[in-house]
Amino acid sequence: MTSTARALPAPRVSRVRAVIKPGNILPALAFMFLVVSQTMRSEFPPSLSTALLILINGVALVLFVIRRDATRVGNKIEMVIAISGTFIVSFLAGPKVRDTQVLASVFQLVALAGWAGSLMTLGRSFGIVPADRGIIRHGPYRFVRHPIYAFEFLFFGGYLLAVPTWRSAAIIAVWSVLQIVRIVREERILQGYDGYRRQVRWRLIPFVW
Repeated sequence: MTSTARALPAPRVSRVRAVIKPGNILPALAFMFLVVSQTMRSEFPPSLSTALLILINGVALVLFVIRRDATRVGNKIEMVIAISGTFIVSFLAGPKVRDTQVLASVFQLVALAGWAGSLMTLGRSFGIVPADRGIIRHGPYRFVRHPIYAFEFLFFGGYLLAVPTWRSAAIIAVWSVLQIVRIVREERILQGYDGYRRQVRWRLIPFVW
């Protein structure tokens, strides 16, 4: 009985090691840069939307560490598009608390709630570079095929209302183009996607696209 009891913890350790893989650490560190950058560029105290955005990116960082292996990964061009689309928004400075508008805050808070829910639904299938880690069909993925991107568009639309500058508009415009290209190319990676496409017609906005 004693020897059996001592042997029980070993499989648990091996399972943890199997989940945390060296290949996931580097992209997680890159996402940590995004979190630190957003924190350092925000005034103290940060606006509620900025604080929640940092929190969501922190959750994404954890999901990077424990994500499942991909059966298929995109090429180098898709990698550059995905990484550029993710990190270009790090050049945006968070809005000052005193300048935060009610409508912009509502847009961003709704977007962040949907973004967080979509991210948690995606779970260990989360990644930046287009890759096949299985197709998620439940939660918000029953209504649009890319709910995380959809809520990101809503969030940065709210950001542009809060910080209506040419710099913000230029960064968000480039980000939007990169995300749309990323969506189209990402769909080519997933196996069995045609069935999901027939089940869920819209990519981002129902009845629009």
